[in-house]
Amino acid sequence: MTCGTCDDINNVLNQMTNYLLAISIAGALLSLITFCMFKDIRTYPIKLICYLCVCIIIGYTAFIAADKGEIPKNHGACIACAVFVHYFLVANFCWTFCIAFNFYQMIVRRNRESQLLEKWYHLFSWGLPMGLMIGVAASSNYGPVGGRGSDATCWITDDLARFLTFFIPGLIIISSNGILFFFIGREIHETLAGAPKSDQRDKKKEFRVYISIYISIGLSWMFGYLMFLVPQEIVITIFLILFTVFTPLQGFFIFLFYCINKKVAGKWAGLFGICLPFCKQIEENFGSSTKNSNNSSNSNSSRSNASRTDSASSASAL
Repeated sequence: MTCGTCDDINNVLNQMTNYLLAISIAGALLSLITFCMFKDIRTYPIKLICYLCVCIIIGYTAFIAADKGEIPKNHGACIACAVFVHYFLVANFCWTFCIAFNFYQMIVRRNRESQLLEKWYHLFSWGLPMGLMIGVAASSNYGPVGGRGSDATCWITDDLARFLTFFIPGLIIISSNGILFFFIGREIHETLAGAPKSDQRDKKKEFRVYISIYISIGLSWMFGYLMFLVPQEIVITIFLILFTVFTPLQGFFIFLFYCINKKVAGKWAGLFGICLPFCKQIEENFGSSTKNSNNSSNSNSSRSNASRTDSASSASAL
């Protein structure tokens, strides 16, 4: 692969990233609005997802603005933008770990009091980024990087500071998420394997649960870190493409897997039914369908032992 081809690919991916980030911001915003409006479907795991959505909305918005217009040319605005990007991207990492750890507590450890850990999640997810941000700011390492004028972007200017306060924390957290995902996935597979099956439908449900957890805990960032570990240029390009396509769409995938379902659709139909009477019928149809599905699930779960029921309930709550 020639260098000219690499440059062309990088230019296309850079242009694509901003569009995907905008889609992700819209998805995270819609998810946040949905679960803030309808409290009865905002379970504890969903509550943690909402905190992640806040990080996506603010962090990705700042990332888009970091190299736009006059911001890189204005020293104060550039520093402020870099601070927001750094803080909320690290907070994003932290919340993905808290979500992964919470899934581990609910599904693997079957901890029914995992809500008690929320105060520690907040301390970790908002405190660690704050400490790293203060360290970088104290050493005056926020500002424009990568060129001057239109070529510059607002970020951490020092390579060592960037490595210690972004690359290393992200690598540790994403690696930890990968380990937790292995144990969570194994427990879900064993749970569903021991429960009454409905053939292909169960396989689709299991796959959907895996993907929803994968997106929630930010494992697509692995593609970005693998680029630094593999020497082959063609492999690096493949990981770069995968990273550029999947990581910026985190908010969109959260909306897709957590909001595109009959339960949420029924809630929105009920809301619009205040002005549009035909939406009430849609709400009733979705409500009856969801109720029948829950009754069937409860009937199947009652045939399993108690420990597997707890784990299956946690998995289906996703």
